[in-house]
Amino acid sequence: MCIAGGIIISLLYDIFRALRKSIKTSDLVTYIEDVIFWILVGSFLIYLIFILNNGNIRFFIFVGLILGGIFYYFTFSKLFMKITVKIFTFLKRILLAPIRIILKFNKRLICLVCINLQNMTKFIKKLPKITKSKKKVSNEKGI
Repeated sequence: MCIAGGIIISLLYDIFRALRKSIKTSDLVTYIEDVIFWILVGSFLIYLIFILNNGNIRFFIFVGLILGGIFYYFTFSKLFMKITVKIFTFLKRILLAPIRIILKFNKRLICLVCINLQNMTKFIKKLPKITKSKKKVSNEKGI
């Protein structure tokens, strides 16, 4: 059971590694991921120790965990990483596609608004000249 626990912990570690390879994140997010990983692993180890040995910590538990991790690393890790990275990259593309479409639409909308604002500013700059010239004409006719 300890060897199986080591395999499960290594599998969980590879999932986090695949996430990091497929989705680039900031350092803060990486630290948060590390904390989440260690909370999950710590909880799993405490559960495993209580189930297997009634809470008694023995040397063979750690030997089994290490052997399970080594076994997983040399047999399944590379294949699992390749598959998982491809899955996460595919999911990232699917989830980001609607966001890219929305951003493209908003970018065009912003460009249209900017062009209209430029035209409006040109019109507003000419507006005082138009009103001043009308005032002068009306004042001259009134005198």
